[in-house]
Amino acid sequence: MPSWRCILVVVALAALSGCAAVRNYDMELSGTLSQASLGDVDGAIKRLQANNPQAEKDLLYYFELGMLQRLKNRYDESQQTWASAQKRIESSKDTATAGADLLRSASSYVLSDKVRVYEAHDYEKVMLLTYMALNYLALGDYEQARVAIKQTHELEATIAEARAKQ
Repeated sequence: MPSWRCILVVVALAALSGCAAVRNYDMELSGTLSQASLGDVDGAIKRLQANNPQAEKDLLYYFELGMLQRLKNRYDESQQTWASAQKRIESSKDTATAGADLLRSASSYVLSDKVRVYEAHDYEKVMLLTYMALNYLALGDYEQARVAIKQTHELEATIAEARAKQ
């Protein structure tokens, strides 16, 4: 019969070996950024996609992919990607439940940040709309750029109002 110490060692080894399989987001991002900074934006996009094989992509994936596409002057693709990010932001407001959110947050500390659904910060929401406006300008669509800037101002006002209430 195994002793409690032996069982404890086996459990600790199993837990530590699981940590090796957990993704390191910072390392993935630095590899993608290094590739892009060397001018290999297509390679950076492929690397980003390889690092995110799951069908359900997280919000950061869309932020990064949209920016890489923008760097390659693929403004239409960037707009589509960032529109997906915008939809995720809007749907996260509607579907967030406190219990599931708490469980994901707790498990992210034990397992990985990839378990937790990334929620955009206010400044990221504003920047997303700003970059979308810049893409519209690059495409020569001044009316849509104006609409995106107007949405940015409305979002900033909403954020300021929410902060004032806090």
